[in-house]
Amino acid sequence: MSFDPSNLPPGVEIPGQKALIAHAAVMCIAFVLFIPIAALTTRSPLKLKVTKLHAPWQVVNVILAIIGMGLGSSVASTRHIPKGETPHVLLGYVLVGLLIGVQPVLGILQHLYFRKAERRGIFGWIHLLLGRVILVLGLVNGARGFKLAHDNKTAPYFAVLGIVCAFYVGVLLWDWLAPRYKARKADEHHTPNHSLANDAMEMNSNEDGRK
Repeated sequence: MSFDPSNLPPGVEIPGQKALIAHAAVMCIAFVLFIPIAALTTRSPLKLKVTKLHAPWQVVNVILAIIGMGLGSSVASTRHIPKGETPHVLLGYVLVGLLIGVQPVLGILQHLYFRKAERRGIFGWIHLLLGRVILVLGLVNGARGFKLAHDNKTAPYFAVLGIVCAFYVGVLLWDWLAPRYKARKADEHHTPNHSLANDAMEMNSNEDGRK
């Protein structure tokens, strides 16, 4: 059974409260803000966007995830929360393990492959899809964490989450639609010229025939 701070008498210090607040703050910064931003850096127009933006930012995320996991583990120990039976704790360990142990390896393998083939390979696709799974499950686990802590003040969390999700989806849609829009405009620009050239050639041909 999870620890419920409301059962304590008034004025009694809640065990592990400072570590809990720090854990929530660090994990929210990592999963709600920094990981989505790091994912979007690959859409940057900069030439060295992976080595100069994406990779360093993800290193920061890994450090934050390790710190957050340590703080969360401390809270679980202080409040006697069974780590092997609590979904929030178990999923947290799995996600942080994937983030610090699997994703960097996949990213490095994709980078090495891209230097040779100049395109995304199988490691890149796995890295991309796994990253999105980690992000979504991390956000869900954050909500479960508030429930586990019996904290009903989740409005700011979901408000920021909604803004970040809207921005994230918007950038992905723009990145997907913009090239298609430019290609269509280019076709519309060249098609009239091509038609005029064909008309001119046809007129010349008709004039030659009449001669």
